[in-house]
Amino acid sequence: MKTSRSMNQAIAGRSWKLLTGIIAAGLLVGGLTACRTTHQVSESPKDFSGFLGDYSMLEKGSGSEANYVYIDQNVNWAKYTKLYIKNVDLWKSNDKDSPLGKLSPETQQLLVNFFHTALAQAAEKDFQIVDQPGPDVLVAHLAITDASRSWPVLNLVSSVVPMAIVLSYAKQLITGTGTGVGDVRIEADFTDGQTGQRVAAAVDERAGTKAWRTKFDGTWGDAKLAFDWWSNRFVERMELLKKGDFSDKSL
Repeated sequence: MKTSRSMNQAIAGRSWKLLTGIIAAGLLVGGLTACRTTHQVSESPKDFSGFLGDYSMLEKGSGSEANYVYIDQNVNWAKYTKLYIKNVDLWKSNDKDSPLGKLSPETQQLLVNFFHTALAQAAEKDFQIVDQPGPDVLVAHLAITDASRSWPVLNLVSSVVPMAIVLSYAKQLITGTGTGVGDVRIEADFTDGQTGQRVAAAVDERAGTKAWRTKFDGTWGDAKLAFDWWSNRFVERMELLKKGDFSDKSL
C-alpha cells in the first residue's frame, strides 16, 4: 500500500512538473508576443474583392503601409477637419456562397459595428465626426471583404502545448496565420466631401497572433483588434499627411 502511494505521489509530482513546464513555455511564448496582438498578412491583386472598382491607382505598400495603398500628394490634407464615415460594407454578404454571406445576420452586424465604432472613436480626437459630405470633409467608405473567426480554445492550446506551438508556427509560415487565430481583410476608399474625388485608398489584411491577451476576447476578438489597429493607424497617418509628410511611417 505504501509502495503504491509512493508511486502515485511520484507520478503526480512528475505530472505537475510537466504541467508547470508547459505553462512556463506558453508564458514565455506569450510574453514574446504580448505587445503584438495582430500582424499583417501579405496579399496579391488576386485578393482584390472588386469593392474599390478601379485599383489602377494603388501601389504595393512599403514599410508599415497597407499591402496596397494610394495617396494623392497634391491634396491639401490639412483642410480635412471633419470625417464622414459613409458606410462599412460587408462585401457580398448577400451571397450565401461567400464566406461573409454564410455568417449569421447578428455576426455580420457585429463586424460592421466593430469597424465603424473603432474608426469613429479613434478619429474623434482629430476630426469632427459628421453625417454627410461637404467642404473640408473627408469621406471614408470602408468594406470588410473577408473574415474568419478565431477559435479561443484551440488558440490557447496551440499557444501552450510545445508541439502545438511548432505546428502553429509552421502553419503561419505557409498561410500567414497561426492555428486558431482570426483573420480579416479590408478595403478602404477615401474621397473629398465636396468634389467626390478619390484622395486615398487601401487594401490590407491582418491576423491575430499568439499574444496571451487575445485568448479570451471571443471568436471575433482578433478581428476587433485588427479594426482597432487600422483605425489608430489611420489617425496617425492623417496627422502626418496634414504636416505634408508622405513617408511610409504608417498605414
